[in-house]
Amino acid sequence: MTPNFYRYFNSAVKYAVHFDIMDDHIFDSESNKILLKKPPKSVIVADAMFIDTAYLLNIKKMIKSVKGVFWADVVLKNYPIYKKYVDGEILNVGGDGITNYENILNINPDIVILIDWNIFNPLSKWLRNKNINYAKTGNYKEPSFLGKIEWIKFYASIFGKFKKAEKIFNKIVEEKKRIFNSLNKVRYKPVVAFFGYHKNRAYVYGKDHYIPHLINDLKGNYLFENVEGICYQPIDRREFINKARYADVCILDSMGEEIDTKKLLKENPEFLKFKAYKTGHFYITSSDYLKHETLNSIEVLEEYAKLLHPKIYKTEDLKHFIKLTK
Repeated sequence: MTPNFYRYFNSAVKYAVHFDIMDDHIFDSESNKILLKKPPKSVIVADAMFIDTAYLLNIKKMIKSVKGVFWADVVLKNYPIYKKYVDGEILNVGGDGITNYENILNINPDIVILIDWNIFNPLSKWLRNKNINYAKTGNYKEPSFLGKIEWIKFYASIFGKFKKAEKIFNKIVEEKKRIFNSLNKVRYKPVVAFFGYHKNRAYVYGKDHYIPHLINDLKGNYLFENVEGICYQPIDRREFINKARYADVCILDSMGEEIDTKKLLKENPEFLKFKAYKTGHFYITSSDYLKHETLNSIEVLEEYAKLLHPKIYKTEDLKHFIKLTK
């Protein structure tokens, strides 16, 4: 991409490191320039944050542009446009390594918004051969929470709404400072185990992901600092239990699923012996948590502060986390 010194003085992006906007040009997570002369009227979406941004900023032409979605049942289920999907106005174009190429051709999109995962590499090649515009996103691998949220500028800029996104983002930055400043007098940094759990197997983020960084920034200690990388990685069950049982706070990522807490405890009775469970500091993210990182960033930040520092903040009114109890 452009030399770093040039980026520093000319970039409209301050926290994110996996996209850029310079001199009104938009560059995706693979440093490719988005070639659109006008806002698209027909878009296929793999990245749910595109939908989140459209509703956060209330960009109607952005919402209207959605014609195809990967994992449509999951991505759209909590939004009004889910009805358009049910009515057949929005098509499901694939998911989990399967792509409906016929639906993509029928939609004839102005642009396809993909995630820079390897599973989309064959589709990228196919789109190039068909001369169909596409962009790749990588908000999931940003090293900071603000970097992840700053991606709203990327999606909004495609529709000529950079200034609207920047205004909202700047408010989030200021509120984040307020929340962090409220923790200035904190001395004890709780040990926090943030993990995913699927088929009774634990997954933890590498230390370079924005969640571990956020925990540490909020004056906590991320338990799995020894894990390298960014994405979720499986961890040996015995090692996980031996470490997490002594954590001050446990946060189980629901990964978008509705968790049956009784079934969870029945299948994992060792959780009952965890320090965090015994002290009432074992939480589960709500099934729609991820979209609220974008839609309600300030609320989410405040709730993380509550989970980590209950002596400063009360935890009775949580919206995005559920306390695990019998």
